[in-house]
Amino acid sequence: MSTAPDTLSLHRSPTPPPGFVAFPYELYRGDPAWAPPLRMERRAQLSPKSNPGAALVQPTYVLAKRNGRIVGRIAVFLNKAHEARYGADDCFFGYFDCEDDVAVEDALLSEAKTIARELGRARLLGPAMFSVNEEIGLLVDGFEHPNAVLMPPGRPHQVTAVERHGFTKTVDLLCYLADLSNGAPSTRMVDAMCRIAERDEAITWRHLDRKNFERDVDTAMGIFNDAWSENWGFLPFPPDQIEHMAKEMKPIIFDEGFWVGMIDERPVAFIWMIPDVNEVARGFDGKLLPFNWAKFLYRLKAKKVTKSRIPLMGLSRELHGTRKGLAIVAKLCQLAFDHGHKQGFTQCELSWILEDNESMKAIAEQAGAVPYKTYRIYETSLEAGT
Repeated sequence: MSTAPDTLSLHRSPTPPPGFVAFPYELYRGDPAWAPPLRMERRAQLSPKSNPGAALVQPTYVLAKRNGRIVGRIAVFLNKAHEARYGADDCFFGYFDCEDDVAVEDALLSEAKTIARELGRARLLGPAMFSVNEEIGLLVDGFEHPNAVLMPPGRPHQVTAVERHGFTKTVDLLCYLADLSNGAPSTRMVDAMCRIAERDEAITWRHLDRKNFERDVDTAMGIFNDAWSENWGFLPFPPDQIEHMAKEMKPIIFDEGFWVGMIDERPVAFIWMIPDVNEVARGFDGKLLPFNWAKFLYRLKAKKVTKSRIPLMGLSRELHGTRKGLAIVAKLCQLAFDHGHKQGFTQCELSWILEDNESMKAIAEQAGAVPYKTYRIYETSLEAGT
């Protein structure tokens, strides 16, 4: 009896090919650390019609197949916003998922380098999906913990693969975890900072005004664009991406999870907590239709979610390193954590925080959070032969 040869092939496409979105659900199925995002959200993220961020990239999607079966994927892309701010030397890779197979890993990463060279770029960075304003980083520590909403999963063999291919660390992104079992974690430092905020008549705060939702989101993102402007890889949120994000977040945000801090009625800080909808959708295999919509809404409304995430927060740069700024942020964290506890959350992930952002790390730690996962951005030079 003859046996068909073991054939590994790669397939490029300028648009997401059939199976590109579905593959991770097959790859990670059964992994206790895999919290599947909704497939409809994954498809929307890749669509320029649905996601303004996707409209800014020039992508090439790659599938690896063995005897016709998908065994891996990767995407390589140029980002117009990044090039406008940092120049045209860089190319990015993302959506790197594959079986624990050296041949597959090497084929995908070699193909990514080839595509980047063909595009005339000098450096390949990643993973990113599609920029620092979306999902970014390769998980290098904390594999036992499920991926929170809008954070990618990962396995150790991926780290081994990219490092074997000459990729080196660019920067680490830290995830902190706060225990909300008893409300906002209380430390002497946090309590002291909150008292400073409470005693200062110029400092006030308010939660989300749902009747003016878009206005509040615009306010928050204006603060964010100022607060993060000097950080690694920063790209400002343009108006269309802010509008898109507001539309996406509105159904899941709760009013007391969004707080704005003010000095003399001028907004200078904000914090934004959302339920971890990956946890809400556990057991759905990423699918809401035909019967999971009702379960999804019930879990949200019946406080069946135990974990939340703070994906965005910011303090105006003028207040960085000041006692008043620290006091405002401490008070906003206290408010968000206390109301998160009332929502039924027992944990909150603060992610991500740059490893060299000492002020934000200090805020997280003073708020009782501890680092528990690390994501990493890698890069490699695309000189001939590398």
